Amino acid sequence: MPIKYNLTKFDTIAEKIHELSHKGSTTFNDDEETTQAEAIIISSFSSSYSWQTDKVISGGNHNLLYSPAIKSEYMMATKENWKKIRNTDVQEVSCKNISDSFFYMWLAINVERPKHKAFKRGWERLKTEFAEECDGIRLQRN
Repeated sequence: MPIKYNLTKFDTIAEKIHELSHKGSTTFNDDEETTQAEAIIISSFSSSYSWQTDKVISGGNHNLLYSPAIKSEYMMATKENWKKIRNTDVQEVSCKNISDSFFYMWLAINVERPKHKAFKRGWERLKTEFAEECDGIRLQRN
């Protein structure tokens, strides 16, 4: 008998990232750039890959965003960590209360200016997908 598995939004996001990470080309179209930006955001905010950034998110001291450790975690996210995203990382980041002001501060400090547009699109898409997942859970409980 086949094993039943209910796919969640977290699974589909992680799978989309996984497929992109195995793409042979290093040049991406706009949608793929946005997906990569989503993956880097998740990697940068997940405690599995970026515990210093996670500490700033949970501690609330935004001045620590200027530390070299945060920049180093972002650099690791852009190089390799974005390719290793799992559904549990997506779920963890979706449960965090990350404000737009925190995200845009992190963006301005860490991300190179030419990449801002893709990261903004990625952030907006992630927020939408996280909100849809929350709505789906709320509907199932009613």
